[in-house]
Amino acid sequence: MARTVVVGFGNLLMGDDAVGIHVVRELASRELPPGVETVDGGVASLEILGSLLDAARIIIVDALAGGGEPGSVYRLTPDALGTAASPPGYSLHDFTLPQALALLARTAELPPIDIFGVEPAGMDLGLELSPPVAAAARRVADLIAAELEEADNA
Repeated sequence: MARTVVVGFGNLLMGDDAVGIHVVRELASRELPPGVETVDGGVASLEILGSLLDAARIIIVDALAGGGEPGSVYRLTPDALGTAASPPGYSLHDFTLPQALALLARTAELPPIDIFGVEPAGMDLGLELSPPVAAAARRVADLIAAELEEADNA
């Protein structure tokens, strides 16, 4: 069975930065099609690579400062994230998402990857999402669930 992995990134202590985790938790509470796995990636883009190796599709959700209004939703590909180059001297704790995906591409052929970014209102200390980002998180969860259902019925 083809496996789809939905990964949410973010720091639960930093307000809107946790939007990806909120989305995957919402999806995990729903009845998803067979073969769909949700992963709380936290702030560990490098550490979750192993869970992506045999995926047929990867969906990533994270906060993304794209310059839009808080709660704006962006959909992009890994290429649109920018360069994966790492300056010399970086430790394994400094990996960004593009760098982690570039590393994964060196070890395996990447499946299709969709990235949903949500414009944060703020990333101050706090456990709650701001109202526009909370609304966006629900929209993204609904959109992903609908796409997964459609793919399951195809």
